[in-house]
Amino acid sequence: LMATGNYQYVEPDWICYPVAVPNDPQYSQQWHHVNMQSAPAWDFSTGSSSFVAAVCDSGVDKDHPDLQAHLVSGYNAVDRIPESQGGQVGDLNGHGTMCAGCVGAIGNNGIGVAGMNWSISLMPVRVSNDSSGSASMSNLTHGALWAAQNGAKTVSVSFTGVESSSVGTTGTAIRALDALLFWAADNYNQNHSSFDWEDVTVVGATDQNDDKASFSSYGVAIDVMAPGVSITTTTN
Repeated sequence: LMATGNYQYVEPDWICYPVAVPNDPQYSQQWHHVNMQSAPAWDFSTGSSSFVAAVCDSGVDKDHPDLQAHLVSGYNAVDRIPESQGGQVGDLNGHGTMCAGCVGAIGNNGIGVAGMNWSISLMPVRVSNDSSGSASMSNLTHGALWAAQNGAKTVSVSFTGVESSSVGTTGTAIRALDALLFWAADNYNQNHSSFDWEDVTVVGATDQNDDKASFSSYGVAIDVMAPGVSITTTTN
């Protein structure tokens, strides 16, 4: 065709796909998606309901319109009772609902915000029965391990205590189950260089300028940094 001189160019009739920009009304307030370049990733995938992500925290707002449809049966790690057997996973503090939204708030549904994975299944593991949200290390690690033993492929723990040896050994046990444990670096601006858990992904926080958040701990133990300042997400 080019040889005829009648054409400016010749190219395949490509199959094209919609650019994934969600219609959630508060998406424009979620600066972290811009920094993480979420939209180009969503062009490839917005997650799958067959993938279960566990959030070990203060519970979850089970009626939240941006979460409810994607919640799977969870666990109360304090009482050692699965939700399917009456274990309570409702959010006593609000922190768990916020974290769940960061992971998997339903995107492009015209409501609220968009999580990192719009279509993912969320498993709430309540590790505290206290309104303060505080949890013992044994309940945190027990809940995390239970999640991996019951189908979760990622387990997120946004609590302090990352320096505890039991975090490292729990991460190894979870890795053996073909799952991954993510634990917060904590908010004390400490140098975490006296330990480094091979099988735990320790996550520090960044701000809107892609700098380390002033409160975020740092050091050898930290594996990855992610936005953690003024995040717009789901709430009770």
